[in-house]
Amino acid sequence: MIAYLFAGLIGLTALCYALAQAIKRIKETEQTIAKGEARRQAQVDRIRRAGRACLALSRELRDAKRRRNAQEIACEDLEERLRASNAVDRRLYVLDDRRTQNDLGWIVRVANPDYGQRVNANLEKSALESWKRGRRFLVWALDEKKAREKVTARFHDHKGFAITGVTRQAE
Repeated sequence: MIAYLFAGLIGLTALCYALAQAIKRIKETEQTIAKGEARRQAQVDRIRRAGRACLALSRELRDAKRRRNAQEIACEDLEERLRASNAVDRRLYVLDDRRTQNDLGWIVRVANPDYGQRVNANLEKSALESWKRGRRFLVWALDEKKAREKVTARFHDHKGFAITGVTRQAE
C-alpha cells in the first residue's frame, strides 16, 4: 500500500509539475500575444500617422499646384503686358547735337501717316508704323518756336510730316 501511496504521490507531483509547466507556457504565450498586440497597435498608429501625413502632403501638393497655376497665369499676364509695353516705341531720336549753353531740350513728336507713299516705300513695316504713330526727336533750342523751326526745316510739310506735340525735356 505504501507503494501505491508513493506511486500516487509521484503521480501527483508529476501532475503538479506538468500543470506548473503548462501555466508557465500559457503565461509566456499570453505575454507573446500581448507583445504582438502592442507591436500591431504601434504599427497601426504608425500607419495612421503616415496616412495623416500623406493626406496633409496631398492637400499641400494640391494647394501648391493651385498656387503654381495662379502664378503661371499671372506670369502669362505679366509677359503679355510686357510684350505690349515693348511694342510701344520708346526711342528718342536726336535731331542734331549742336547746342549752346542757353539751349533747352525739347521733345518734338513728328508723324507722317503717308511716309511710305511720299518719302520711302522700301522701309520695313515696323518703321512705317513708327512714322504713323509719330517719332520723338530731341531738339536743342532756346524756345518752343525755335524747336519747331528746326524740325520743320528737316521734315517738310509738303512731304506729309506734321508736328503732333512739343514738350520740354525733363532735366
